[in-house]
Amino acid sequence: MKFLEYSPLDKINEFLSDLSLGESSIHATLEAYSCKHSGTDRKLSLSFEHQILDCLGKSSPPDFFLSSRASRKTLIYLLLTLTHMYPDYDFRYFYYYYWEEDLG
Repeated sequence: MKFLEYSPLDKINEFLSDLSLGESSIHATLEAYSCKHSGTDRKLSLSFEHQILDCLGKSSPPDFFLSSRASRKTLIYLLLTLTHMYPDYDFRYFYYYYWEEDLG
């Protein structure tokens, strides 16, 4: 993944930089990243995929949200993005059960 300079996000970021909501406020930034994997990303992506499949193989109901390849890929993209945004943290050892679907 690679950080992308995307100028249309500038106005949104300006709006989100100090959004006051009464007693609360939001300080946020949006960033764009490519979805093309670099060499390191490919290795990490495969590691995440194997970790998820290993957990699924041990015990999970058939309707578990990570049994879908699309859901696993979305989670992997999220973990790769977090890895790039926060290089001081190691997201290689996440626990799949923290990422449960909210059925509200």
